[in-house]
Amino acid sequence: MKKIPFFLMLAIAGWSLTACDESFDDYAQPVVYPQEATITIDGFEATPTAAASSNINLGTMTEEAIQLFTLKQGTLPEGVTLENVRLEAWPADKTESIATKVKATEDGMVTKEELANLVYTFYGKKATERIFTAKLFADAVKGTEALLITLGDFTLRVTPEEVENPYYYVYGNATSAKKEDAYKTIMTPDPTSDVIFSYTTKYVSSGDMKVWNSKYWQEGVKTNDFSKLYGSGEEKPTSYKGLTGKLEQGRNSSIFSPTKEYYTFTIDLEALTYTWTKLEDQNPTSYDVISLIGIGGDWNNDVDMEPADKAKHNWFAKVTIAAETQLKFRANHDWAANWGFGDSDGEWTVNDDIWAKTLKQDAKNIVVPAGTYYVYFCDITGAAHFVPTE
Repeated sequence: MKKIPFFLMLAIAGWSLTACDESFDDYAQPVVYPQEATITIDGFEATPTAAASSNINLGTMTEEAIQLFTLKQGTLPEGVTLENVRLEAWPADKTESIATKVKATEDGMVTKEELANLVYTFYGKKATERIFTAKLFADAVKGTEALLITLGDFTLRVTPEEVENPYYYVYGNATSAKKEDAYKTIMTPDPTSDVIFSYTTKYVSSGDMKVWNSKYWQEGVKTNDFSKLYGSGEEKPTSYKGLTGKLEQGRNSSIFSPTKEYYTFTIDLEALTYTWTKLEDQNPTSYDVISLIGIGGDWNNDVDMEPADKAKHNWFAKVTIAAETQLKFRANHDWAANWGFGDSDGEWTVNDDIWAKTLKQDAKNIVVPAGTYYVYFCDITGAAHFVPTE
């Protein structure tokens, strides 16, 4: 009797066939709305573990892998094997994202590295809980033919390991060449990303910039530890003045601006790149002093900030606020130029997620909780920071 081919046997069973090469990877990647139908098989079922339904904190996870599901396997036709078990996951709040593959074993184990890579595919490296929608798939394989099988749906909650704290500082010839002063020149986070930071001023095109991540600028200064310093990754950094370039961690090498003009210097710590964006307005308004006013209800006396860069557009102060207070930033001890919140949220929430805001002129008062802060303000961009001190 003639043997029925595998693909014909599957067709008789009503299964959809997806061909693949010997790597079993030549299938249409499942997305939020799968490009082609998958099938379920009676007797094959995956059950999430308790760990899968709880927050998986990679920072406290001591094992190299964690069990996310148990797999009950039914009976496959003779010669057919179940291979390439994996999760396809995408952010729950980004429903149109294309899913990414997370390798898993048949006994439901997924490595810490795979979970970290899942987070980094869609987000930065901030230690914030990320929620993913996931589907579990496997291939029913015989020879060079494979069938895509769906085994179940999951919700994953993953918090990445906190690699570095969220404060990045710059120093160089455009600000101060003294590294012990670099805590006065903080970078502004991009509101859409956890790994992009910028600093706007006039640059001098000569050893302009280095970036150092070190909590409140203390540890590295004391020990000359350059492991958290980001410098130019170019082969000849002293002669390279391009608009984009390579960033290298642990390299004590300055980055040079293209020309002696106003730029926004931006770093991407995931791509390890930097970018110079020239400002359209090369003559921004200058002020003799920027100050805080209203602390403790005192609207008559200013608390002056000191210039943190040579162009006098970035400002710094250390202030202690005894009790929750309202305040504003203003220029030259006058109300002609003043800055406050430009949205409906007038309170300054100090936590790991919200520590910088963009202010607007003539906007409402700012509400700041009690505490001692390093305060930063850029009068070009309106970026302001209240960073709690230890």
